[in-house]
Amino acid sequence: MSMRITDLRLRRFRATQRSTWMFLEVETEEGMVGTGECSDSGWPERVPETVAELVPRVRGTDAQAGGQDLCELLRRECGAHGDPRTRFLRRTVIGGLDMALADLAAQAEGVPLWQWMGGERRESVPVYANINRSGGRRRPQDFAAKAAAAVADGHGKIKVAPFDGPPLPGMSNLDTGLAIARAVREAIGQGAELMIDVHHKLSRDELAVAVPRLDELGVAWLEDAVDVTDPEAVRWLAARAKAPIAGGETLHTAEQLAAALSTGYLRVLLLDPKYTAGLTPLLRLAEKVTGVDVTYHNPCGPISTAVCAHLSTVHPDVTLVEFMYGEDVDRAAVVTPQEIVTGEGLPLSAAPGLGVALTPGLAFLPETA
Repeated sequence: MSMRITDLRLRRFRATQRSTWMFLEVETEEGMVGTGECSDSGWPERVPETVAELVPRVRGTDAQAGGQDLCELLRRECGAHGDPRTRFLRRTVIGGLDMALADLAAQAEGVPLWQWMGGERRESVPVYANINRSGGRRRPQDFAAKAAAAVADGHGKIKVAPFDGPPLPGMSNLDTGLAIARAVREAIGQGAELMIDVHHKLSRDELAVAVPRLDELGVAWLEDAVDVTDPEAVRWLAARAKAPIAGGETLHTAEQLAAALSTGYLRVLLLDPKYTAGLTPLLRLAEKVTGVDVTYHNPCGPISTAVCAHLSTVHPDVTLVEFMYGEDVDRAAVVTPQEIVTGEGLPLSAAPGLGVALTPGLAFLPETA
């Protein structure tokens, strides 16, 4: 079977007012299609031209024999680029391309992606519900309602980023975030876990106030309160926080990983196959991790979610995959077969490759921005 690539397509899908999912399709001359996702690149208006630059380099490549070599070359070129924002954008796009090529390679071998990567079969993969992009306003009562709905749907692990703003009238961003966190804890009760993502929105002075108040809520982890690749910052936080320290979603080098693990205080490592520029680099990093829970950062659409589910079978310390709960879009219908996520988790496909593809007939935005 020929695996010569004839086309690379960007598919932009407007999911919500906040989220535009970016998918990549790679097609071979035999008509096989591999699918990846490059959402949340930090520079969405530049994604179309970045993909367009890759098209002539991808066309003609044998997806099975040369796809990984091409991605490795693109990663090296990306690393040599001087602008950090451009590097992040390109890593994300390369990550989506790598997903699509891996999907194709597994399809060609007639095995599911998890098996192609050397993982072990699971019936389903545990998820946690991130309610931060749920529809509606960002008041404490709005987040409380979203969290209660997620628990009612069977989710026992809820994450929110309460300090993203905007602040309530007459209140600081810090006090607004703490009010949101309290409202969510009250809504879900003590029987569900609450994870807090700070998104680096608080200064150290603000963190010194917020951390003990969050600890009173029984937080399951405290994410991105500080840069986890900065050992001094991690030690500072560990001296003040009872909650397990989490972070690392943009981590992509062995040096960054070593720094993140150096203090021994990091308890939850978040990895993202987009931001590592693909599956192979992520797995190389994951091999170096011991004694730390690994979870996959995935505030994205159903293609990235499916990829993370397959990845979760490879590393023994993977605990959870992030799932965006409550966005105002029928995300299940974006892929075929439809995505099915419950409080128990995400069923893992046994079909060849990724096991899902974009549903024909979806209304995509133009390929150019």
